[in-house]
Amino acid sequence: MKHLDDVNMTYFQHMGRALLLSIRFLLSSAQLIIHALFPFLFINAGKNAVDLYHAQDAL
Repeated sequence: MKHLDDVNMTYFQHMGRALLLSIRFLLSSAQLIIHALFPFLFINAGKNAVDLYHAQDAL
């Protein structure tokens, strides 16, 4: 459980943040798959996914 000490979170705080981030990435992944098939949809999906990662990482 050293990781929890390193990130200064409780088990449940870490679990919540990790689950939220994984759900957001799942949705971003779906958007990117759709964008791959239909390039005129979700034009900024890749950039938004990266921005989301960096914003979450800063918390």
